[in-house]
Amino acid sequence: MANAMFTREQLEVLASFLDDARALYAAQVVPPHPDFEQPAAAEQLINDFIRNETHGKIVDLIHNVDPDTALILVNYIFLKAKWETPFDPDDTIESRFYLSKSRSVQVPMMKAEDLTVPYLRDEALSCTVVELKYLGNASALLILPDRGKMQPVEAELLPETLARWRNNLKPRFINELYMPKFSISGSCDLQKILPQMGIREAFSTQGDLSGITTRQQLEVTQVVHRALLDVAEEGTEAAAAHGMKSMTVSGRLNPTILQYDRPFLMNIYDKTSDTILFLGKVANPSQSQSS
Repeated sequence: MANAMFTREQLEVLASFLDDARALYAAQVVPPHPDFEQPAAAEQLINDFIRNETHGKIVDLIHNVDPDTALILVNYIFLKAKWETPFDPDDTIESRFYLSKSRSVQVPMMKAEDLTVPYLRDEALSCTVVELKYLGNASALLILPDRGKMQPVEAELLPETLARWRNNLKPRFINELYMPKFSISGSCDLQKILPQMGIREAFSTQGDLSGITTRQQLEVTQVVHRALLDVAEEGTEAAAAHGMKSMTVSGRLNPTILQYDRPFLMNIYDKTSDTILFLGKVANPSQSQSS
């Protein structure tokens, strides 16, 4: 996770702003200075930097650069993680994912057996929550609403709800867990969304950005966000390890089977800082580029 600044060469940025950017956000001014009067070249310079930093995952983030641009701030995150307990690719099969009661699609469905995972059944919100851990400090909360209950669960998807789920998870033995492989991506222009959330002055001449420079009046003209998440058997890298499979006697008698074969929510968070890294909804895994 990092921040980068691209400034017009003629822009006299205050030393105090640069110091704060380094100290608080580990942000650096990236050389060379882009020539914003040549928008195509400036876009390529910045997009090449972001593509390299995210290992080719995020491309063409910046577009329609205005020749009057003075400063572009970029925040990016790249998560490369392996499941603590990987899925066996040999167990992945084509299976149905139900978009609704009457509609389904065929998707590659991963399978894990004989897991003991943090688990919660939320009867009030009619959903099941399971935590799958990555190696390191990241974990994924998989939130599976009961059929027809996605909308009320989404309406309660607040920080305190996520915290309550995480604080009340209890270890539970799961005989079989099924989850689709998927890749979701999305982008949005936040200058249309942030004003609805109360952030308005920054997008007008009323905004006071004199903490950056006192030489000219600045205003925010564009805020772009893009996210991409790939979920597969091993995480993002293949592993050579294979495990023996077994089943307990109690598991045979009263099996617990979890099937993420309908729309669900996924929250990937950093356990050390309690920071949400990704939050997404898997509605149709077969539409990997537009879900």
